[in-house]
Amino acid sequence: MIQRAPAVGVLLVAIGAACVPMWWIFGTLQLVVALAVALLVGTALAWLAAVRRWSGIAVLLTGLAALALLAVPLTAPHRIPRGEWLPAFADAAAAVVLSWRRLLTIGLPVGTSDALLMAPVVLVLTGAVIGVSIALRSSRAETAAIVPAVIGAWSVLWGPQELPSPWLTGLIGLVPIAAYVAIVRQARRRSRAPRALSSLARRVGAGALVAVLAAGAAAAAGAFVSLPERTVLRGDSPASIALAGPSPMASYRSYWHADTRAEEQLTATGLEPGDRIRMAVLDGYDGEVLGVARAAFERVPSAEPGRGRLVGITVDALSSQWLPVVGSPTAIRFVGERAEQLAAGLHRDAALGAVVTEPAVAPGDGYQLLAQPAAEIVPPERVAELEPAEPRQGVQALPDAMLTALAAWTGDAAEPGERLAAMLEGLRADGYVSHGVLEDEAPSRPGHSLERLEAMFTDAMIGDAEQYATAVMLLARQLGFDSRVVMGFTPDRIVQGAPTSVVGADADAWVEVRTERGWVGLDVVPEPRPIPEQEQGAPAVVEEPPLQQAPAPAPGGQAESGDAAVPSAPQETDDPVSRLLQTLAAVAAVLGLILLIAAIPAGLVIAKVIRSRRRRRADEPRDRAEGAWAELLDGLRDRGHPLASWGTRLEQAGEDERMRELARRVDRAVFAARPPTERDVEHAWALQRAALAELDEREGRLQPLLARLNPASLVQR
Repeated sequence: MIQRAPAVGVLLVAIGAACVPMWWIFGTLQLVVALAVALLVGTALAWLAAVRRWSGIAVLLTGLAALALLAVPLTAPHRIPRGEWLPAFADAAAAVVLSWRRLLTIGLPVGTSDALLMAPVVLVLTGAVIGVSIALRSSRAETAAIVPAVIGAWSVLWGPQELPSPWLTGLIGLVPIAAYVAIVRQARRRSRAPRALSSLARRVGAGALVAVLAAGAAAAAGAFVSLPERTVLRGDSPASIALAGPSPMASYRSYWHADTRAEEQLTATGLEPGDRIRMAVLDGYDGEVLGVARAAFERVPSAEPGRGRLVGITVDALSSQWLPVVGSPTAIRFVGERAEQLAAGLHRDAALGAVVTEPAVAPGDGYQLLAQPAAEIVPPERVAELEPAEPRQGVQALPDAMLTALAAWTGDAAEPGERLAAMLEGLRADGYVSHGVLEDEAPSRPGHSLERLEAMFTDAMIGDAEQYATAVMLLARQLGFDSRVVMGFTPDRIVQGAPTSVVGADADAWVEVRTERGWVGLDVVPEPRPIPEQEQGAPAVVEEPPLQQAPAPAPGGQAESGDAAVPSAPQETDDPVSRLLQTLAAVAAVLGLILLIAAIPAGLVIAKVIRSRRRRRADEPRDRAEGAWAELLDGLRDRGHPLASWGTRLEQAGEDERMRELARRVDRAVFAARPPTERDVEHAWALQRAALAELDEREGRLQPLLARLNPASLVQR
């Protein structure tokens, strides 16, 4: 068995290399820890089963027990400190069957949510047991190369459509497999005709040279030859959720009615001055309503790990399929009675930067998110500095009244940014705000169709964010800027460190344009001011919404909060000390795993040294002499040449002169009337060392090292 140890080592390298593409599926350091532990445990289990000659049933039961013990620490370690071991174990058990399909219905990277790491853990653990067992037991050991090939194929089929440097990834996976097959076949030839083959050093050198040449050829091919399109199971990430109901902008004015403008829609903790709550992001327009041009919402994990500022949101009166978020969320965790249902229906469109849920959030729901900054709101004085990116959306035919106003506003401005700034300035100067829902407000029709916009630009320019945001989006495209409308809430007053109540009168809409530095936001609604008498019958009265306070989710979730009226202050998660501690924890986990792996061979060597010293320093001379023979038997067993367990020492020694001489000396020392002298004991131990040294010289230079690392003499007695 020890003769197959080098091949087993290369097989493990091949399995590890086949797992490299999994990084683009999961994108978390926990994947490295989970696969390393699964590979180590599977190898140890297969080796022990081969040494002890276990049956297939015994290996299966032991493997299931190991998987049960490792399931939660490897797939959901973040749930252990929260005391969720049993729920996490139930999720991991279900994921043994369900994770394979779920991985294809969730956006990449998936992180550690939903115990999805169970799929690669089961794959690598099973592959290690099967592969190492074949490598140690089968007469056709090269068939174990199927294991890393299957794992590599799975990594590709379940992976993304595109990988960076796919030729390099393929090379990393194929070279160890080819090396394993070559080592196994060369070892078989060497066992049949050892003197007809070249030395180990020459074979290793030739193999390394071939590997270098293959890597160079693959690099050249990858650089100059276009590779065919990858075939994966997840396809090109089409929309996996249907956006139900009318356009969100169609319901904009409902927030401004007399009975809803002061009604609490949601409550947020962790907001900072200047924050806005994003909901719907709309980039499509058919001349009647705003919508999404091409829905590409795909399911994403409700991930625990993330980066950014902690924000908590409690839904009060709001009911929406579009999830209110702050900035760009990197992790979302739902709390409350519908937490699991909402987490299972979480979808995101990365291009829009919008999140939707199925079912829609409703009063009583709550969630926490880690938010990073999203598109900044550019102040009016800096709009002229913007440079548009290469347009992708194109322009739309607009009414003459809108084009005439655009030409009048932009005047002699030449640069796109200057023309955009002039257009916004003219819109603010000529426009007036009226929602048209109260008796003392100026008449203002709802809707944002081209007919409604033409009427606004033809008559008195009166409207609200619904009309102004749509108009600016269309006019910005005329100036060469890709644009979209964002509907959400702009809280009237934010007190840092205290809950912020968001009411209907905080509803807002703004425009984002795509520039060379990415998407940036623009305020488009004119400042509220009295409307002149000649343009309408009564001046508009702009009310300041009252400040309301309401609870936000507690850090542990609504189900854990004892008093719903007590808000929870957000925890700062983006400070340098926290990031340093997280980095140190990750490094410590990797180093601990490396030390754990290194402790196994070190423990084997130490155990054998202690055993040899105990035999060499026994109290009785007869025991010391007999210990030399026992040390020889263990050394031969570790080298894969165990002696027969029956017969006398001379019969066991066979035709080897040194072992026969040692057998005679040990028999004489044990059965003689007088105990052996110290010189006789020393001679016996010298014969034992010489016999093993002669065997090592025939087998190769690596034989002593491999023998020290073989646990056969410790477990097989």
